Order: sequence, then structure tokens, then C-alpha cells
Amino acid sequence: MGRGSPEKGRDVVFHFIVVVLLGLIVIFTAGCTSTSITGQYSTGSNPASAAPAPTNPAESLKAQNIQTIKNIVEEYHRTHTYTTTDMYACAQMSQDVWDMVETQGINATIEVGNVSQNITTIQQADHAWVMAEVAPGEWIAMETTGGYLVCNDSRNCAVSNPRYYTGWRFSNPRELQAYLINPSECPPGYIFGPDNQCHLACGVNSYCTNNSVCVNGQCRGCSPGYVIEDDLQCHPVCGNSYCSGNSACVNGQCISCPAGYYLGSDLQCHKS
Repeated sequence: MGRGSPEKGRDVVFHFIVVVLLGLIVIFTAGCTSTSITGQYSTGSNPASAAPAPTNPAESLKAQNIQTIKNIVEEYHRTHTYTTTDMYACAQMSQDVWDMVETQGINATIEVGNVSQNITTIQQADHAWVMAEVAPGEWIAMETTGGYLVCNDSRNCAVSNPRYYTGWRFSNPRELQAYLINPSECPPGYIFGPDNQCHLACGVNSYCTNNSVCVNGQCRGCSPGYVIEDDLQCHPVCGNSYCSGNSACVNGQCISCPAGYYLGSDLQCHKS
């Protein structure tokens, strides 16, 4: 037998080159794949790339609660129709929203009042809405018939109206229903009087009249010509008020002397 043919030698060289190229492709491919995976893992697990943690958990919870009640009142408005203007319609809608807010673990009450004008008795009320406690002691009004929040913060509330924060508050729909069925049944803490108005209760079944005030469940007042003030003492009336300290009432006005002087019986200031 002779030496191999030139064609056979070329085939061997060709196969060798092919094997080397395939090896290089595998190596480079493996390198790119590894870099890609490593890069994705690093980006996903890098704390610096994550959203910063809230610096004030209380504020974060408050913002979350505001967004929750905003979503509730807007969604309720989109899915319900308000066609009448009587108390029963808005009261019913407020009861629905109250339940939705409470279900989210947020304290809620139902408020009854008048958002168009100032009123003094519950009998003048013509509207109902929901109050939600978004933070301890911080409440935001929810207008259920309009689908928006009411407060003085324009970032969260579409309307600012202080009358939403005055009125008569009911803890739950059961209390509100009892009042709607019998308006003479006042909200908790009030008593229906012979003047057909609800009065703030003092004690169990009584309320204070005229200028008397409630002190430890008892009404305290003064004799005619006297007025009870913040110190819970009776003072002689002087004009529309009373005179404190060493001042004296002269022709309906309180007069007093500067330091180092006293007011004599002649109503003149004398050096001490």
C-alpha cells in the first residue's frame, strides 16, 4: 500500500478545523450565558435597586388607608346610581360604603347633617356621608353620592368643605336606621326634648337647659344675674361677660388698675 491520497489528508485537516471551531463556539456561548444569568440575578437581588423602605411606618399606613377609602368611594360611585335627593337614598348609600370600609379594617362612622348651610338641630339635616379614620384620631369624609373624598388636602380630596366635619355621628347602620324610622330617637349621647330637638345628654335621662353646664353627669347653673364659666364658678354678669381678678363692673364694663394700684370703693385707682 502507498501513502494516503492528498484528498484524504485534506479531509483530516478540515475535520480538525471544524472540531476546533465548534469548541470555540461552545466556550464563547457558555461565557455569554453565564454573564447574562449572573447579571439578572445581581440586579434582582441588589437592595439598592429595590424601592426604598418607608421612613415612617405610621405615615405609610395612613397613605395606604387614604388610597383604600378613595378606591372604595370611587368604585362605589361608578357602580351605583344616585337618582333621588332625600335623606333615605344617601343614608342607604352611606350604609353600604360604611360596610365596605369596615371590611378593610378601617374604623368608620356615618355622619348626618347639612353640607350646604349651618344648622343647629338634627331635624334640619338632609344628607348623610361616611367618616373614615385613616390614622388614630384623623378622619376623612367620604361623599358616597359623588364618589370623592372631602378634606382640606387637595392631594387626596377633590372637595374642601368644613360642614362635612360637623353633624351627628352614628357608630353603625343599625343606629342610623333606628333614627330614620323614628326621628324623635336621637343619636347616642343625645336626648329628645319637649322642644322636639335633640340635646346633649347629662347623666342618664336628662340634659342641661338655659346657661347650665354638665359637670360629672350633673347640670350646674347659677342664680339669675350670674353666669358659670370655665372655672365652673358663678360670676356676676357684666355686660356680655364677667369680671375676673381684681377688676370691677362699672356700667356694664370691667375696669381694673395697673400693677401697684388697687381699685377702691370710689371706683378710683389708689397706690398700694
